[in-house]
Amino acid sequence: MTPRRGGETGSSMTYRASEREVVVAMTDMAQFSQLSAGMTPEEIRDFLIRYHSIIFDIISQQESQPVEVEPSAGDGSLIIFDKRPGEDRRGVCTRAVQAALRMAEAISAGTLVPTRMGLFLGTMTEALIGTKMAKFGSCFSIANRIEGLCGYFGTHFLMDREVAKNQQEEQRRLVDVAKVTLASVPHPLRLYTVYRRGIQGIPQNTDDNELQGLVRRKNQAMGCFSGNRRAQREPDFPRAREELLEVQRRFERVVGHPDLGTECILEYIREHPFPEPRFRARGMKLGEGKQDISKARLCHMSCGLLRAINPGYYRALVEDTTWEQYFQLEWIKKGTTIIEIGSLPDGVYYLENGVAEIYNEDAMPVATLEAGAIFGELAYFGKERKRTATVKAKTDLVLRKISTDDFEKLPVIMLIFEEIARRRLTLVAADCHEQS
Repeated sequence: MTPRRGGETGSSMTYRASEREVVVAMTDMAQFSQLSAGMTPEEIRDFLIRYHSIIFDIISQQESQPVEVEPSAGDGSLIIFDKRPGEDRRGVCTRAVQAALRMAEAISAGTLVPTRMGLFLGTMTEALIGTKMAKFGSCFSIANRIEGLCGYFGTHFLMDREVAKNQQEEQRRLVDVAKVTLASVPHPLRLYTVYRRGIQGIPQNTDDNELQGLVRRKNQAMGCFSGNRRAQREPDFPRAREELLEVQRRFERVVGHPDLGTECILEYIREHPFPEPRFRARGMKLGEGKQDISKARLCHMSCGLLRAINPGYYRALVEDTTWEQYFQLEWIKKGTTIIEIGSLPDGVYYLENGVAEIYNEDAMPVATLEAGAIFGELAYFGKERKRTATVKAKTDLVLRKISTDDFEKLPVIMLIFEEIARRRLTLVAADCHEQS
């Protein structure tokens, strides 16, 4: 049967009005499975009724209207903020964020269990299917994906760029969290939240001027991290890292604990010290679903094989990961001399990204190093404790360097470098034999 337009009868589906612009918010209780694990069905029912009633009371206040709150499966809620007559985007976006702030305040006060909230400005339409009004639009799935990132970035709520830029009351407290690309969303998302006293783990007695200064510094650092397409400014990871480290130090001093969102970006730089292709346009590419499961499975198998081959190496590299903190990131410009032949060794290098060249005593290139190469270890295990070759950056590159003092604290890491040096010397000896 062909669906009929609104007002007509005799159809199982009736369309209601054309599409409209709304702010959609999706909420989800944090750790619901753990909280309800020991409950009976009746206890879960009563617990969720109380939970959804609190959310309804917070969201449905007069200043939020018109708003629709619809509990969904289990602990989730769908919230739709409609525009008032004659209202523009700024009005509806501001009302939605003010409601999210009230939710965050209730969480901090302990009246609402920890809940994540994702807000997105988009369009939707509706149709009556049987006796139920069904809602349609991509905005629902996108808001759901934004909500799913709250735990990753350590925030009570996140909003997309359109919601953020249309704020009337919280501009000075808007924090640039990240620009991300998700497999399930057709376009990048620029995510923001609000840092205000009494929410997001920020104590009520925090100095507001210092907090706003932190917000400005973090937003500046995130501009270096993400780049700017309109201004033709490329991402600058070295500068972003230095500025974010300073933000983290100040945040700990002012607030009393590290900022998880800042730590997420610093960790991303540690894992991806050079921007991937099209990073400026796409931002951080966060995996999900089957791809993540596959990677986790392969990593698990690789660790198992390493443990079978050498239990000592496995314990040192996988179980006790303190060694990783000793490798410091360095960004090197093309043409820079990294190691000078005859000099005293000051560390061992891991080439993360880019290309380097090795030169002999006659300043002739003899080998090329690419991503994944380790160099600089020979000087520690030869007869003379000196550099045996010169290494220069053939391109801009990223290194991870462990200093002499640091790697000598790690016996197993020393054994690994010694094994690498032994194999390299064997190859050099074989090459010399062939040439003779």
